[in-house]
Amino acid sequence: MASRPISKAIYELPSLYRLARKTSEFLVAGKSGQADNALHLFDGMPAKSQVAWNAELAALVDAGRTERALSLFHEMPRKNAASYTTMIGGLSRARAPSMARRLFDELPLDQHNVFTWTAMVSCHVRNEEPGKAVELFAALYGELFVRGTLPNAHMLSSLLKACVALQSLAMAMQLHALAVKLLEEGTKGSTFVWNGLIDVHAKLGALSDAEEVFRRMRCKDASSWNIMLDGYSRHKVIDKALVLFRLMENKNVVSWNTIISCLGQNSLGEDALRLFIDMMRPSACSNGSAKPNGWNYTTVLHICSVLSLLAFGRQVHTHTVKNGFSRGHVFVGNSLMSMYSSSGATADLEKVFDEMTARDIISWNTVIQGLGQNGHGRRALVFAERALELKLYNGNTFIAILTSCSHAGLVTEGMSYFDAMADKYGVERTFDHFIGAIDLLGRAGQLEEAHGLLLGMPFRPNALAWTTLLHCCLAHKNRSIGSIAARELRAMQPDSGSRNYERLLQGGGSRGKAGELHHEKSSAHLPGCSWVV
Repeated sequence: MASRPISKAIYELPSLYRLARKTSEFLVAGKSGQADNALHLFDGMPAKSQVAWNAELAALVDAGRTERALSLFHEMPRKNAASYTTMIGGLSRARAPSMARRLFDELPLDQHNVFTWTAMVSCHVRNEEPGKAVELFAALYGELFVRGTLPNAHMLSSLLKACVALQSLAMAMQLHALAVKLLEEGTKGSTFVWNGLIDVHAKLGALSDAEEVFRRMRCKDASSWNIMLDGYSRHKVIDKALVLFRLMENKNVVSWNTIISCLGQNSLGEDALRLFIDMMRPSACSNGSAKPNGWNYTTVLHICSVLSLLAFGRQVHTHTVKNGFSRGHVFVGNSLMSMYSSSGATADLEKVFDEMTARDIISWNTVIQGLGQNGHGRRALVFAERALELKLYNGNTFIAILTSCSHAGLVTEGMSYFDAMADKYGVERTFDHFIGAIDLLGRAGQLEEAHGLLLGMPFRPNALAWTTLLHCCLAHKNRSIGSIAARELRAMQPDSGSRNYERLLQGGGSRGKAGELHHEKSSAHLPGCSWVV
């Protein structure tokens, strides 16, 4: 009687071997990122285990084929926590948090584990829903705690990011206490959590707590030092930032860029450039980790723009060309144009623009603004027309156009663009656009029109609006409208010096004095052109 099962098992050995071999080939294909090959092998398997289903799901998710993965997920005869964790992660990367949450909620609570919980919390944080992440954590913490399910390091890290987004130091302090209880402080496996604590404390104003976490860490990595360095930079504690930077044994490109940015943002641009020169020395790049990247060049070029260091900027430009950053790197190209614009080198500005192999809206705005501010208004409009035809424009494009027309006295052209913004180009006119139009009319001596536009705009006139009009009145010696502007400005800002303007208006004011005052009009009084899209 026993011979039949034995002989049957022997008979089935070849088929079992083939199944095992197919399963092995399938798992290897899935892990190596060969989604199509894995899917083909998966379809050919006569029997599919839960491991096989989950492996194919993971292969599709890793390949970014979220829709196909979701279809497979719904086809699965059985699903476990690993299935849900994988699918939630894929939907998170696909920016579909609502769909991910529906899957999470359909899984019974007794089948959830720390991985499904962490995946959903991380999904909310990743998709800019920090409040939902915190709510989910709080809602399930008690019930899962009773079942022995505790937050892991990855969940704590995600929640710390949520605290930054929510600006909640109180929540961060509670998570800090939880991390101390659950994780061994400073151990290598949880370093990224302690890095997150340094970051959240520094960003939410508790710098001393950030320092304490950093001091107590036994296993610091490069990120630990860089985050602490960024914290000092954020709080403008320059001396401590420099000391920490000098103590770092393994400085990388982030370290150098952080300290250079710190000095540049605190009016120590020349010191920042000296550090950049040090960074370029062979000793700083011995391991290749400190080789300048696009962000380094962007930071340094901005400092050159602020200090109007054209010669140094040209040397940096040479380095960007040698290292392949000038043409294909949009941020570097935009920074080069800004640098040349600030120094009046418009020919170089155009040359950089023409050589760029990739451009964005900021690139077009920069070339329009740069040419216009340097007296090449009509040339700026040539680029503006190209940008409008290519539909590479936004609200800042029209600020750049109005500024260019204002500097060149192109009133008809500028007002034509201003009038066409909403109807033709679908761009809503903001306060800055009205200020640009007021300045355009006022500079050209059309003060009554400028005054009328100021009174008729759908925004309450503020000090900037009246100051813009007042300076134009001084330049053109218009007493009637100038006196109105001065009185309005004095009512808003009693200590603004508007009485001096009124005396100049009443006295007629010399052309030189009026021109001088007009020239004193700082960038804060002109419509700004932010390059943020």
